[in-house]
Amino acid sequence: MKRSTTPRCSLALLLAVFLSVGSLASAADVDPFKGYLDLESNSLGGRHAALAGGLTTLFSNPAGLAASDPLVSASRLGLGLSGPIFDIANILISSSDYQTDLVNLLTASGYKLYAAADLSGPISFAYVGKGLGFGIFNDTRVVIDVKSVTSVKVSLTEDILIVGGYGFSIPTGGKSALDLGFAAKGYVRGAFVLDGGLLELTSLMSDPMAIMGQPFVLTTGIGLDAGLRWNWDEVFAVGLSCIDAYSPSNVSTYSNIAAFVSDPSTALSSSEAGLIHPDLDFGLMWKPPLGVIGRVLDGLTFLLDYDDILDLFAPIPRNAILNVDLGVEARILQILSVRLGVREALPQAGIYFDLDAFKMGVSAWGDELGYEPGERPVYNLALSFDFEY
Repeated sequence: MKRSTTPRCSLALLLAVFLSVGSLASAADVDPFKGYLDLESNSLGGRHAALAGGLTTLFSNPAGLAASDPLVSASRLGLGLSGPIFDIANILISSSDYQTDLVNLLTASGYKLYAAADLSGPISFAYVGKGLGFGIFNDTRVVIDVKSVTSVKVSLTEDILIVGGYGFSIPTGGKSALDLGFAAKGYVRGAFVLDGGLLELTSLMSDPMAIMGQPFVLTTGIGLDAGLRWNWDEVFAVGLSCIDAYSPSNVSTYSNIAAFVSDPSTALSSSEAGLIHPDLDFGLMWKPPLGVIGRVLDGLTFLLDYDDILDLFAPIPRNAILNVDLGVEARILQILSVRLGVREALPQAGIYFDLDAFKMGVSAWGDELGYEPGERPVYNLALSFDFEY
């Protein structure tokens, strides 16, 4: 009988992807599309290349689809807040002299402030299972990033992401298997961006709807993710994934949204090609036997990753410790998941309830915006309701 060459060809294609990403790293100029506000990644030390199961597999390592149990997502609603977002909202709503109060807030922070609000969903229709995975997601985000008196960036973005992937296993003897996976995606991002100084920010705050008159940026593109994962009886696993291995984009800037809707051709100011930075990650997973405590715990998982390996070769790399991710998850009585993690040298924590009608969770975590630990940390809080079955 003639032996099938499909696994051999797939492995060769996967290796070609990994070997080629290094030459693409310098072309990154488009922010990645996250898909949705992921409480698991934001409470468990980030995405983990060796972890399989759940919708997160679509964004962490498509090889994990080969070991994913069937799961359908009908919808979700997630809200994430970053930085002093409540202080800014209070100034806009109740202050009689918002400009002075805003300047006082910036002065107290040393004219370095980061605040964001992230609304994920309600579009989150997806399926994973039996080696397949696909979904469509939307995410809305508002960001205020003040780096100095003369460097202020305010953005309002709306992302739509469509992704589909396939993973399959190649037995390697005994209880072990090598999983391979690929995912293709298409994405659209509409954004209003204000880039200026403090005076522009205070002027915008006097009429928040004025941002609609700012330049409108439309980003469209396609992408490819690839990964492999070796596991022994789902007790121990090693994963290697390259997210956005090749994700070319087209970035078009229009004078404003009204002109874009009226006549895109005359409103077009500029158009250029872009590329999302490839993210090469390596991870380990261990699920130890529970013995007697298995009567209470349904599962205990330890995770260790080094993400964005290509950053080591960047002209100005971040401190390597910022790319080390740690995570531990304990599932109790098939209802409650408790998660702890460290990412970018900052702590993470979260709890997640798996109820019959829906799932809900809350997580808190830190992000490091600088290049060194503790240089410019920002802290986040998120709540999510997921209708998954």
